[in-house]
Amino acid sequence: MGGVATINNDQQNEIRLYLFGQLPEADEESLEIRLLSEPSFVEEFDTVVDEVTDQYVRNELPGSERKGFEDNYLGTAEGRRKVRFTSELLERAAKRDTPVPVGQPGFFDRVRAFWQVPSLRLAATAAALAMIAGGYYLTLRPAMTYAPLALSISTANRGEGPVPGRVKLESGVPGVEVSLALPEQAKGAKDYLVKLVSGDGTLHDLKVEKRDDQTVTVKILASLLSRGQYAIQISRLNPDGTYTRIPGNYYFNVE
Repeated sequence: MGGVATINNDQQNEIRLYLFGQLPEADEESLEIRLLSEPSFVEEFDTVVDEVTDQYVRNELPGSERKGFEDNYLGTAEGRRKVRFTSELLERAAKRDTPVPVGQPGFFDRVRAFWQVPSLRLAATAAALAMIAGGYYLTLRPAMTYAPLALSISTANRGEGPVPGRVKLESGVPGVEVSLALPEQAKGAKDYLVKLVSGDGTLHDLKVEKRDDQTVTVKILASLLSRGQYAIQISRLNPDGTYTRIPGNYYFNVE
C-alpha cells in the first residue's frame, strides 16, 4: 500500500523556496526534472504545496513569503484553483465544524494517485510498450501527418505560466510536430539547440525542422513518447559558437 514519502527539512525548504520564486535557476531546473521523473518526489512536492496553500489561506505566511507565493505559484491556473478550492473548504468547515481536507485534485494529485494504484501502473506500462511497437511499425510505412502542437515557454518566476499543452497520439500517427513560440530573449539567433526531457529525466536531442523570427519547429517520434508529462528545453547559438540555455521549459502532456 503506497503512502506519502517522508520529507526531510532540506527538501521541504527547497520546495517552499521554489513556490515562493526564491530558488536559484539551476536548482529550479533540477527540481522540475525530478517532478517529471520521480513519482515519490511528486508526493513530497504536493504535500508541501498543500501545506503552504493552507498557510496562505489562513493568512499565516510572513509578508515576503506571501508576496512570493502570490507572484509565483498563484500566477498559475493550478495555483489559483487550489487556493480557491481550499478557501471554500475552510469556509464550509467553519460552518460545519468538521475536519478540512486540504488541496484540490490537480496535475500532481493525479500523478500521485496514478503511482499508488498498481493496476494503473501496469496499464500504462502496457500502453507504453504498445506505442513503442507501433512507432517501429510506422517507420516501415509511407510518411504520414504528424500531430500538431503549439507551445509557449513557462518560467517559474513569471506571474502567469501557460497551461501545459495536450496531445493525443492516435493509431498510425508517426509523432508530434511541435511549434515553439520564441520568447524575446531567444529571437534572432542563427541556430538553436532543442532537447526533450522525458519522464525518467532522459534528454533527447531534437532536430530543428524549420524556424523563423517567431517560432522554432521540431518533430518528436511516437517511439519517444508514452502517456505522461514532458518538457522541452531550448538554447540559442551565440556568436562565439557556444549555446546559452533560455530560462524556462515548454511543457506538454501526452494522453
